[in-house]
Amino acid sequence: MFRVVSLAALLLLAGCGESVLPGRGVPVSGRITLGGKPLADADVLFTNDTFVGFGKTDAEGHYRLVQGALPGLNRVSLSKYEGGKAPTPTGSPGGDGMDAGQMAAAQMGWGNEKKQTGPKQLVRGDYADPATTKLTYDVSAEGSSGVDFNL
Repeated sequence: MFRVVSLAALLLLAGCGESVLPGRGVPVSGRITLGGKPLADADVLFTNDTFVGFGKTDAEGHYRLVQGALPGLNRVSLSKYEGGKAPTPTGSPGGDGMDAGQMAAAQMGWGNEKKQTGPKQLVRGDYADPATTKLTYDVSAEGSSGVDFNL
């Protein structure tokens, strides 16, 4: 009985506040523009060594990471392809030795543009590849809003 009550209390507390839970980060949202115009239907990744937060921009370029991001420094990757579909990789990702960001990137077709056929990447490679992106953001412990990027 004690275990059931403890588990119920833990679940109730988990719903309160914006604390970081296993498999879930703190809230992150913002807006992405390209050349001053909203970047619609773009994929947004916040990546650190152990966690990847994913979001998608709306018609006005606003995004909210579905599972949030972990507090601290994150690499930020932005990707959008002509026609809205990522190219098809000609090879399959190895998986061995890949960190969370590299695995997510491989699954989304990012980072191996030279090995792909199909739609063109509309975001410069130095922002689109999670392993080499020049964009970073230090997410606060409470979460971050207004995390905007103008490319």
